[in-house]
Amino acid sequence: MRTFLAIMDLQEKATTLTYGQASVTLSYNLNQNWIYADWIGVHSLVSIQKGMGVLLEWFQETGAPKYLSDNSNLVGGWDTANDWLAEEWTPRAVDAGMRYVAHVLAPGFYGKLSMEALQPRLVDKVTIRLFEFKADAEEWLASL
Repeated sequence: MRTFLAIMDLQEKATTLTYGQASVTLSYNLNQNWIYADWIGVHSLVSIQKGMGVLLEWFQETGAPKYLSDNSNLVGGWDTANDWLAEEWTPRAVDAGMRYVAHVLAPGFYGKLSMEALQPRLVDKVTIRLFEFKADAEEWLASL
């Protein structure tokens, strides 16, 4: 009975973290076994690290192998976090069970440029695909 209750808690797990004008909403989808993050606004290195820190805790708690990173509401780039994401966060998330990343690109030049610079640094760690639309990213993750 305890296992069932723990699974029910995970299924309904969701939170919004706010950092000034920026936020990230996280949710865990038990049926699809993925964690979804909706990044909103202009993020700093600090807000990215804090949001990704909570996200890492969720990977450790759930063991989810899939991550849907939705940057469609993100403003600007976040390349200041690329070194930290590639060298510190991603290896820890992989250790926690993350295997697949569906990344919905941010609108505008700088958000796309940030991900294009980061993606080659991650391909030896995780399977990652970039998408223009969230529905396409969901479809790909659901097929795994």
